[in-house]
Amino acid sequence: MDDNAGVKSRYSQVQDSLESFIKGLPRGVHLTAPEVYKLAKEQGLKVSLSTVYRTLNNLSVQGQVQALSGEHGRRYEASDGDHDHDHLICVKCGLTIEFEDELIRGFGKTVSDRKGYEYRHSRFDILGVCQPCRSQGDDHRAELAISAVEKALLSCEAAARELELAMEQLQLRKLAKGHEYIENILPSLQEACRELEQCLEESELSES
Repeated sequence: MDDNAGVKSRYSQVQDSLESFIKGLPRGVHLTAPEVYKLAKEQGLKVSLSTVYRTLNNLSVQGQVQALSGEHGRRYEASDGDHDHDHLICVKCGLTIEFEDELIRGFGKTVSDRKGYEYRHSRFDILGVCQPCRSQGDDHRAELAISAVEKALLSCEAAARELELAMEQLQLRKLAKGHEYIENILPSLQEACRELEQCLEESELSES
């Protein structure tokens, strides 16, 4: 059997498993890639963090999942064409709340008509600061910092495994494969760094 076909088949099985896992989540749950990875591993799925990132990106392109962008990285939810909804996203802790408002839906259609578009559906992501964060104290900031560090540790542990594989390939002079392992892990490391940097910035602001 063709090795490439075998790899493709295994990846298709992983993608199908992750798609089923995400679609089985309760409505209103919005997860980051590291959170999907952690829960998927707890469910017994044999996946790497880089595979989770790649699969979520593919499912987003295919329209199977929706990606929400915020200050704390991208969060994902299963696509639900039967229930159009919008989101309130906290820029500090990442809390994401769904809501429905016909006024906003009407605004989307009005803008589409003005610009000559045929309206299908719209989605608004409103960025703000939730009530707990507005009244945050040292305990709350500590919880956010702990969460950021936990995600960073998870990303680093996954990155270490990928980098070991990259090193093996590079030592065998398989440069393309080694570079592929490195490229796969970069998004998770970059997102972890962004969250840690934001955590430090918020700490400095609170002390000033």
